[in-house]
Amino acid sequence: MVESREVRLRIEKLIAGGDGLGFEEGKAVFVPFSLPGETVLARTLPGKRDFSRAELIQVLEPSSGRIVPPCPVYGECGGCNLQHLEYSGQLEAKSHIVAEAFSRTAHIEVETPPCAPSETFGYRNRMQLHFTRDKRIGLMRRSSTEVIAVDSCPVAELAIRTWIEANAGSSAAYPELSAKLGGTDRFLVFGYGDELWIEGKQDIVEVEVAGRAIRFHVKGFFQSNLGLLESLVSMATGGLSGALAADLYCGVGLFGSFLAPFFERLVCVEQNEHALELAKSNVPGAGCEFHAASMEDWVLSASAKQRFDLVLVDPPRTGLAPVVRSWLFCSRPATIVYVSCDPVTLARDSGELVRSGYELRELRAFDFYPQTSHVECYARFGLR
Repeated sequence: MVESREVRLRIEKLIAGGDGLGFEEGKAVFVPFSLPGETVLARTLPGKRDFSRAELIQVLEPSSGRIVPPCPVYGECGGCNLQHLEYSGQLEAKSHIVAEAFSRTAHIEVETPPCAPSETFGYRNRMQLHFTRDKRIGLMRRSSTEVIAVDSCPVAELAIRTWIEANAGSSAAYPELSAKLGGTDRFLVFGYGDELWIEGKQDIVEVEVAGRAIRFHVKGFFQSNLGLLESLVSMATGGLSGALAADLYCGVGLFGSFLAPFFERLVCVEQNEHALELAKSNVPGAGCEFHAASMEDWVLSASAKQRFDLVLVDPPRTGLAPVVRSWLFCSRPATIVYVSCDPVTLARDSGELVRSGYELRELRAFDFYPQTSHVECYARFGLR
């Protein structure tokens, strides 16, 4: 175990996760809240010998891109970790993070992909809120299980932010919600326009995406930035048509609802049965089949033996399981569209697709979560 100590570092770049990377005698040191080009004083944390994590003590020479974070609990709250970087710098950093993931993980050199911008604040439609020990509205403290009280949240969409502000400093929201939530201290909210859905009170949310009504459960997964979602959907599904398509990890059928009108038949696969029931109402047309199964089970089924023109995948952060990748290599659909919330696992899977005979034809990044290090990606592959 390496002991903690103070070190002076020159930060070279931001890495996936948002930390600044510096080197001390050739060993990597990861420093949260630091920026490329800065000289910082940091305290290393006890850890492994091949790299160190550190706490920022002082910025000795600041970057020209450093700004004062507008949120009073920034650094305490576990949500945002890039509010100290001006927005154009955030976009540039995320583009480079995606390109480096492909270079380091997949050994594929790509042009640095553009990162589609978002509203910088007030963009977030979906949030998980908590109650503090004294029953006030709060958010999770960074790297902790403790909840800190908040009076507002600048990244929250207006309806959510207004509700937080109306309930700040009091426990008024707790009695009713706690009874509906079974005593848990956390709950999900979704804001859209003037409407607010709160877990336990209004469960089924309906929003409009590119002119199409989409329904989902407030507790279920759905993208948290509706302002940018239309652009991603358009890019992921645009210009595609054929006889048979598959929407894998389909959730409530967001992408499938836009694919169905352009394919004779569509197969939707989702492990969560409740989400799949909503997909049946969201995806139009009679030529659809729905499978409530894990992807690992479905690829072994008779349905997976069909000949697909298109396969669209939107997996969790862990990416595609090995058996799913193997199925793709063997079934060889003409086009594969991959939507990802993790550029590293996307790069890993992309490398295997390329080595199996596919060509990476398009790669884009989307800034669904400004002020954080998270980045959404879209990639399209075709057979060589």
